[in-house]
Amino acid sequence: MSGFPAFRTHRPTGRAAIAVLGAVLGAGACAPAGPAAVSPNEIPALERRIAEAPTDGAALLRYGAALYAAGRCDSAIVMARRGMAVKPDDALGPLVAGQCLERDGQYAEALEVYDAYMQAYADEPGAATVRARQYAARHQRAVTTARDALARESELTQVPGEPSTVAVLPVQIAGDSAYQPLSRGLAEMITVDLALLQRFRMVERLEVGALLNEMQLSQSGRVDPSTAVRVGRMLRAGRMVQGFASIPPRGASRFEAAVVLDDGELTAPAREDGPVKDLLRMEKRIVVEVARQLGYELSAAELQLVLENGTQNLAAFLAYSRGLLAEDRGDYRAAADYYGDAVREDPDFSMARDGYEAATVSFEAQLVPPAAITTLASVEVAAPETLVEPALGGVLTSTIVDIAATQSEVTAPTATQVTTGAQTTASRPPTTVTVLGTSPPPTGVIRIIFRLP
Repeated sequence: MSGFPAFRTHRPTGRAAIAVLGAVLGAGACAPAGPAAVSPNEIPALERRIAEAPTDGAALLRYGAALYAAGRCDSAIVMARRGMAVKPDDALGPLVAGQCLERDGQYAEALEVYDAYMQAYADEPGAATVRARQYAARHQRAVTTARDALARESELTQVPGEPSTVAVLPVQIAGDSAYQPLSRGLAEMITVDLALLQRFRMVERLEVGALLNEMQLSQSGRVDPSTAVRVGRMLRAGRMVQGFASIPPRGASRFEAAVVLDDGELTAPAREDGPVKDLLRMEKRIVVEVARQLGYELSAAELQLVLENGTQNLAAFLAYSRGLLAEDRGDYRAAADYYGDAVREDPDFSMARDGYEAATVSFEAQLVPPAAITTLASVEVAAPETLVEPALGGVLTSTIVDIAATQSEVTAPTATQVTTGAQTTASRPPTTVTVLGTSPPPTGVIRIIFRLP
C-alpha cells in the first residue's frame, strides 16, 4: 500500500489536522503495511538478524530504535550511525542518534545530525519529525546557553562581542494591541533576511528570546542601549539591531530600526512610514538600510533574494507571528493552528509551512512513548490546503475584514463570520481576511496525508 487515503474535515484548522494526525499515528503503529512500534523485546531477534546480515540497513536502524526504547543510548547511537551509512535517507537513524544526544545534553551535536539530514532529505517521509526535533534541540540549547551566559555574566561582559556577529532584539510594537505578536515575527524576519546575505553570523531568535526570558526582560518593553550592550556581550554579538513599529488604530504606521554598537552608541535609525498594509514592504527597506549601517551594500541579486523572502501577506504574517509566540511557550497545538492559518492565507509562505509541519508533529510526539519513534520516523505531514468543495454548493461569502486594509477604512469584527446561505457560524478571533470590496478566497476542506511505507 503506497499510503493512507486523504483525510478531510470541513472548516480546516490546525487543531483538526492534529486530531487527524493522532488517529493516523495510532493506526500506523499497528497497520500491517506500516512500521510497527518498536519494543526492547525485539533486541535478541534483531541481534541475530544483524549477525546474519551485517549490512541490513532496516535491521540496523530498528535495532538502534529498540535500544533507544530500552534506554541504552550509547549502543543505540552506534547502531543508528551504522544504519545511516546504509540508509541515509531514512529519518529513523537521525531521530535515534539525535534524541540520544539530546538526552545527554549534547544539543549542538544533535543539531549537526538533524541539520545534515534536512539539508539532504528534507522531502523524505519523516522529515517533518526531524524538523520538529531540530526546533526542540535549538530551544533547549538556547535555554542552556542563556543560563550559562548569566552564570558567567561578569566574565562575558568584560569582553567585546564579535563585530561580525549580529543579534536582532524583539521589535517593540506600539499602538493597536492586535499587532503585538509582530514583535517576534518582525525580529525573526529581519534576522532571516540578513542571514541571506551570508555576511554576518546571525544569532538565532530562540537564543535572543531565551536570554531575555532568563533576564526577565522579554515583557519589559524596549531595551535601553546599555542593556542591549549587556545582552549582546552575553550573546557574543558585537552589534544589536533594535526595532520599533508604531501601528495606531488610524493613520500611517511607522517602522524604524537602529544598530546598537558594542560601546552603546546607536546609529541613526532607518525609518519607513506608510499604511499598515505595507508593513512588510517597509521591513524589506529597513533591512537594506540596516545592512548598510552594518557596513554592507546589497548587490542587485541579494536585494531580489531579500524581496522575495517570506510573504507580503500581512494576514499570513500575523498568523505566523502568533505561531512563533505559541511555539516559544511550548504550546505546539496552538502553534500548528496559527501556522495553518498562515499557510492558508499564503500557500507559498515556506517558513509557515515548515512551522506547521514541525509544530504538528511536536504536539503529537509529546503524547507518544519512545517505542513510537519508528512510527513518527515515517510520517509525512501535508501542509494544509484550501480546496473548493463542490458538495457545499454556491459561493461562500465572508464578512471578515482584512487587517491588511488601511485601518481608517474598516472596523475589525470580534469573530470570524463564515456564511453559507442562511447559516452563519462563528469561530475564534480572526487572524486575517480580505480587503473590503474584494472577493474572499474559497473556503473548503483540507487534506492531511500521511504516507507510510
